[in-house]
Amino acid sequence: MTDSLEKLQPVFRELAYKFISKCLENGIKVKIYNTLRTKEEQEALFLQGRAPIEVVNEARRKAGLQPITIEENKIITLTKVSPHCYGLAFDFVPIVDGKAVWNDDKLWEKCGKIAENLGLEWGGRWKQLPDKPHVQMKNWKKIAKV
Repeated sequence: MTDSLEKLQPVFRELAYKFISKCLENGIKVKIYNTLRTKEEQEALFLQGRAPIEVVNEARRKAGLQPITIEENKIITLTKVSPHCYGLAFDFVPIVDGKAVWNDDKLWEKCGKIAENLGLEWGGRWKQLPDKPHVQMKNWKKIAKV
């Protein structure tokens, strides 16, 4: 996994930069911490909560990810095929006073609306397994030809 915006598809990269800029215009600093993901990384994440910890950590090792604990072995994704694997998604976190803020729903909502106003899909709106840090290109499967 990488946090490099340069690894995103050009059309989506431009929108990611606009997202950062619009957040700043609204007084919100954000850090994009995950962009492109390999299929091996996605498979390892998909196994979490679905396979024994030994199987999950072996998949994580093969993908170059750190092992997790039994307590962390929870479902975190519903899909084996992610827009992250095609450079069409990023994960972000708002930053306040130099620290990541994970538990401020109003702040997440502001950021999510900014993403949506740019025509992006915000994972915070998902009914099943909401994912507030996640932003992806709408209709990404058509663009990725999945």
